[in-house]
Amino acid sequence: MWHGKPTLSLLTLLLLAVVAPAFGQTISGKLAGAPRWSGEIRLAETVVVPPGVTLKIAPGTRIRAERANAVLMVNGTLDARGTEKAPIVFSGPSDWEGISFFEAAEGGILEQVRIDHAAVAVSSIAAKFVLRGCRFTGNGTAVKLLRESFPLIEDCRFEKNDIAIDNEMKSVATVRGNRFSGHKKSAIVASHGSRGAITGNRFEKNQQAIALVQKYPDPVENNDFIDNGVGIFCNQTQNTPTIRHNRFEKNETALINFSFAYPAVEHNRFTGNGTAVRNDQFSSPKIFRNLFRGNDTALFNDRKSNPEVTRNQFEKNDLVLFCDHSSYPLFRDNNLLGNPRAVELGIFQSADWEARAGSKKIVQQKALEANSRN
Repeated sequence: MWHGKPTLSLLTLLLLAVVAPAFGQTISGKLAGAPRWSGEIRLAETVVVPPGVTLKIAPGTRIRAERANAVLMVNGTLDARGTEKAPIVFSGPSDWEGISFFEAAEGGILEQVRIDHAAVAVSSIAAKFVLRGCRFTGNGTAVKLLRESFPLIEDCRFEKNDIAIDNEMKSVATVRGNRFSGHKKSAIVASHGSRGAITGNRFEKNQQAIALVQKYPDPVENNDFIDNGVGIFCNQTQNTPTIRHNRFEKNETALINFSFAYPAVEHNRFTGNGTAVRNDQFSSPKIFRNLFRGNDTALFNDRKSNPEVTRNQFEKNDLVLFCDHSSYPLFRDNNLLGNPRAVELGIFQSADWEARAGSKKIVQQKALEANSRN
């Protein structure tokens, strides 16, 4: 029998034997008690946090899903709080289905969490949760709110996902202080009765920053839209949202109002865009007290779009106002300074075309069907 003093290598092996259970664990099934994860965790299959159970994940923990359907399903509470120096990192195969909050009234908090290259990083049905200081890169959809979810999403970074936030079916997402860059489809999509204030964010180099489909009653305000293909796209939003105190700079098209969209556009700065505001197909926003400076075209109106344009400043735009296909804006009390061209009419903006093809009855019927004020 050996009776000598243990060597350093033997002490190291003994120490590893003591701490090994906290590292490289493989987890599956339903959790119970007061689970706490740290070190390296592997998800062999779906892991469920049931109602009444809180899963705590320590800073610096790395969690890897072994297969696409190895979901972390949260019916109880998830408390995952990393730090800037020791973030919590989730990873998996490229089609991983991510973290799913399902009917979790107190879904919990993800703070300083990183999730990359998942099909869906975080999804939610009828849940309330917080995402703060997180980073989502290269995912299909970073945050998918399927139905009646109420997240607070703040101070996060979304980079090069297809879609950053998909807000659907009466979900209410408060989105503030985040950065969205390089999205292939749209940074934020909202539809089917969803809502939530979008404030204080920066959208840069996205194919489309925000797409709103149907009414969106909460404001879009104090955001920066820089060098996007489209800044905001409103489709059938009627008299919503209020778009105010935003900065639109160097976008191909800063704001599109399409098909019976007539939001309030107030106190924004449109500088150096290709087209600042495009109104198309019965879209008639109220455009009030904005600055339009150095855009190729400040206001583009097509297919019976009749915006109300009052008390705005138009400086050094190549063209202030374009109208075609029976568009008749109300343009009054505006300042025009140093614009080479004030108004241009398209080839179908004429009394002759109106008499031959304007079809007042058809327009009235379409407006009635869409419950439009036009």
